[in-house]
Amino acid sequence: MRVASAEDIRRLDALAVEKYGLTEDLLMENAGAAVARLVAVKTEPGLVAVFAGSGNNGGDGLAAARHLASLGVEVTVLLVGSRGRMKGAAKRQLERLEAAGVEALDYEEGMGALWFTAPALVVVDAMLGIGLNRQVAGKYRKAVEDINGLKEAGATVVSVDIPSGVHADTGRVMGAAVKADYTVTFGLPKPGCLLYPGAEYCGDVYVATISYPRALLDDEEIRMHVNEPSQPPPRRPDTHKGDYGRALFVAGARRYLGAPVFAALSYLKAGGGYSVLATPGSIVPFLGARASEVVYAPMPETGSGSIALSALDEILGLAERADFVVVGPGLSREQETLELALEVMRRVDKPLLVDGDGLYALAAEPDAVKGRGAPTILTPHLGEMSRLTGIDVEEIKADRVSVLREWCRRLGAVIVLKGAHTLIGYPGGDVYVNTTGNPGMATPGSGDVLAGTIPAMAGLGLDPLEAARTGVFVHGLAGDLAAEKHGVDGVTASAIMEELGRALSMLRSGEAEDRVGVHLMPP
Repeated sequence: MRVASAEDIRRLDALAVEKYGLTEDLLMENAGAAVARLVAVKTEPGLVAVFAGSGNNGGDGLAAARHLASLGVEVTVLLVGSRGRMKGAAKRQLERLEAAGVEALDYEEGMGALWFTAPALVVVDAMLGIGLNRQVAGKYRKAVEDINGLKEAGATVVSVDIPSGVHADTGRVMGAAVKADYTVTFGLPKPGCLLYPGAEYCGDVYVATISYPRALLDDEEIRMHVNEPSQPPPRRPDTHKGDYGRALFVAGARRYLGAPVFAALSYLKAGGGYSVLATPGSIVPFLGARASEVVYAPMPETGSGSIALSALDEILGLAERADFVVVGPGLSREQETLELALEVMRRVDKPLLVDGDGLYALAAEPDAVKGRGAPTILTPHLGEMSRLTGIDVEEIKADRVSVLREWCRRLGAVIVLKGAHTLIGYPGGDVYVNTTGNPGMATPGSGDVLAGTIPAMAGLGLDPLEAARTGVFVHGLAGDLAAEKHGVDGVTASAIMEELGRALSMLRSGEAEDRVGVHLMPP
């Protein structure tokens, strides 16, 4: 499913009218009907209070109010925006609402308190929509506070298109925002429904296509997507381990015994066939006691216990026999080892994933991966992305998508920007938003598990680009399963790793479809 910016939606609306003969009134009527349907299906309203602005978002809310009234639901409408500023389809919706006998009151500060004791109250937030581009202030801010107060008192809140106060394109909170239980978004989901902090305000997101022609929903000019994972080919009965890929991990140091194990063993736990770990020779006995299924290649080491530069030729020989090479988990920041990592990146001609200390090495010379013949996947968190790009963390957070697109293009690499709702960017400009995962995954070793999961998806038969986004989805789902078993506070890298097999099984069976995080409207 594509993810449309506010400008994308304006363009699609214009095409719907000009090319396909739809009208603004029809689209608004369909939007209101979708909101009413969600309220009817997902709640048992005793009273519905609709807070409506003066623009098209308000018009959608007024249409919803009329549809709910026709179902026999008691509805009260509060006009937060000025009646005099209403025009076009929104003004016509107000006229239809009042003709149907539903009164629309002018909102005054604090009016939300009238319903603090109302049974089964549902609040519909239809105030600001996707056109918001400045801080929420004045009467609208008071209405946001009223709605959030009602939610705290037990009301169910449904936002129309996007919670009022959330920036549609970035997910930023513009001073204050409604905290919804459900968001009904129209045509396609908006970036602000999926990107944090906005995603935290949206609740469960439902998409109503409001009769957009399929060609508009599949518009190739829209280059952002919900991360819906690819289905790996089935495992055939007559196979052996070599049929599911051979990965080489260049990882580990005397001080870092967990990272290489998590990466190399997760490859096997996620379905990969043959895992080889090139690591300092002195730590092999300790790693082997924890992961006996991994094949070890002991390497010469520096005085501090990291892989020595003299190991380069042996590592390149191992890479010749591998299908995928992973560089970085727990390598250390010993200068000689960082030089080794850069040389491996430059000279390996297989699909390459760079993580952890490999990214630290790459930050000194980002062009080391530029122009590689085989795919390159980088897996930074925000701090590593800042070091790699030279851009401040807060600046990246303000517009993660734009920064990601620019650096994927500049380096010719797939970049997995880890965090709440991880982003997967492709060199051609496509960006996928992943919705699996939870706060408990902010734990040591979690990224190392991902570094093993992505190449495992390639070992199962996906091309490296599909493997990147499918690996992110499976890793996040495994984290969710771990949280369900241990609680969010009890999630560890080991717990995530142990759930990889079940996550992959759910992907194969179709059970994982409900975990994508964005739903089509219920019938």
